[in-house]
Amino acid sequence: MTLSRIAVQPWGPLLRCIGVDRSAELYLKHRSDLLRYATSLVSASQAEDIVSTVVLRAMRRGPLSDIEKPFAYLMKGVLNEARSVWRRTTPVSLDGVDVGRLPDEVVETLDAVWQLPVQQRAVVYLFYWEDRPVDEIAELMGISSGAVKRYLHNARKRLKDQL
Repeated sequence: MTLSRIAVQPWGPLLRCIGVDRSAELYLKHRSDLLRYATSLVSASQAEDIVSTVVLRAMRRGPLSDIEKPFAYLMKGVLNEARSVWRRTTPVSLDGVDVGRLPDEVVETLDAVWQLPVQQRAVVYLFYWEDRPVDEIAELMGISSGAVKRYLHNARKRLKDQL
């Protein structure tokens, strides 16, 4: 049963007692951000599964509302789950994907970004697409600011070499 269906069931008072109602609110509030983040790390077809797995795993441990920073907790979970998926599958490429009318340079850049290791791709996504500062990225990923800077440096170097 999906979280959105749980939140509208008639047994709401019981769910509120165990914190599921608030967890569902938190999930629905952050769902699109989590899906975009997961999609930047793995294929779009795997993103929904990753987010669902992370949220359900977190809820089994207790209500999301009991976590001090639930969004950061879920973002870190998405990264960890994406790393697990990445280890089990072959790297994603844009070869054979219909990219429409995008200029060749854009397609080449996107393909190069997809070839980055998951951690570097996560930092690149959060820094460039989400426009988040280094300290916030560090908090969301559960790593130090220095590690974020190192991932950015390594990603830029690798992209420069490839492009």
